[in-house]
Amino acid sequence: MKRLVCSLSRRTAGWHSGFVLLAFAALAPAFAHGDFDHIRGTVVRVTNHVLTMKTTKGNVDVRLDNHTDLTRNDQKAQLADLKRDARVIVDVPKGDKELVAHSVRIGTVTPAAGHHKH
Repeated sequence: MKRLVCSLSRRTAGWHSGFVLLAFAALAPAFAHGDFDHIRGTVVRVTNHVLTMKTTKGNVDVRLDNHTDLTRNDQKAQLADLKRDARVIVDVPKGDKELVAHSVRIGTVTPAAGHHKH
């Protein structure tokens, strides 16, 4: 009987350890995501690898480099996909004073204010 109890205890301990490791693995992306500041806005222009975007606090310039990950609809995008008035979410490392984009998620193009079709 003692042997059966020890065997069950080891199996239960192993299961719990596996569950805890799985839980931490699932939460890891959430913690990693916290290393970035998110800047939301719309594209004003892209010139010389600098994205100027309109935010609720005014225009913000963000540098784009060879490591910046551009995506649209969860697929790789190109610099040319950054069209004027497209909604974007830019992730920059927390505390980065130079504002070099880690990633740019490109959304839909919003109708520009004051631009009406006739």
